[in-house]
Amino acid sequence: MSTGQHHDGLDPLVSSPLFAGVAPETVQSMTAVLSLERWPGRRMVMGPDQTLDRFYVLRKGRVKVTRQNIRNGREITLFLLGPGDAFNVVCLLDGQLHDVSAQTLDPVEVLSGPVDLWKGWLDQYPAFRQAVRRYIYERLNHLNELACDLALHDTMTRLAHLLLTYCSDRLTCRDLMLISDLSHEELAHMIGTVRVVVNRLLAELKREGIVDTNGGKLRVLDLQKLLEKTEQHVYGTSSRANSSTTFGTLP
Repeated sequence: MSTGQHHDGLDPLVSSPLFAGVAPETVQSMTAVLSLERWPGRRMVMGPDQTLDRFYVLRKGRVKVTRQNIRNGREITLFLLGPGDAFNVVCLLDGQLHDVSAQTLDPVEVLSGPVDLWKGWLDQYPAFRQAVRRYIYERLNHLNELACDLALHDTMTRLAHLLLTYCSDRLTCRDLMLISDLSHEELAHMIGTVRVVVNRLLAELKREGIVDTNGGKLRVLDLQKLLEKTEQHVYGTSSRANSSTTFGTLP
């Protein structure tokens, strides 16, 4: 890890939803006083007892935020974060410790500062305060969808929903790159199941020509068929009308 003043490469932060609507010069002045930290991949960088220490914004790489049952070792991934994302963001508002951990998936770069510094900016910069509120709302909405998936849907539906979520750009599925090279065990942690189940489900989707996993990369080959398969599991139908209310309409 290295720390020090940050002076370059603001693009991932200027385009971050955390700073949406904040003037670029304000973002520049805020980030100028933060520390730049670099961590290797597969490293635990925040435990439950550290969620009130510092606030982090990703510049490069991916971090997963997880919760674990210490009795049986089962783990679920609550968030998969990329450049421009922040972790332990709810702490800015409630000032409480949260039972979550953060682990790097790749070598990462983050900008960090004491939580109290960021809290002061919430009062100092109204545009930043509004952006943080919107960001937290999106995080909470994601958790609500995850809870509904776990409670209401089978594992195939949860996997299909995960793939559709990361195909938010319907033309290119470019966001799929965030999960395309994850191990089947990591994917299992994201949908509340185990690796062997993900192996079986991906093999089924591959046989149907919906996805491809050659070269260790997951690619969606037929987005329409993936959507129809999800509808069949959820509704017992392939009605296109239902798709627009649940997962969005294809272009």
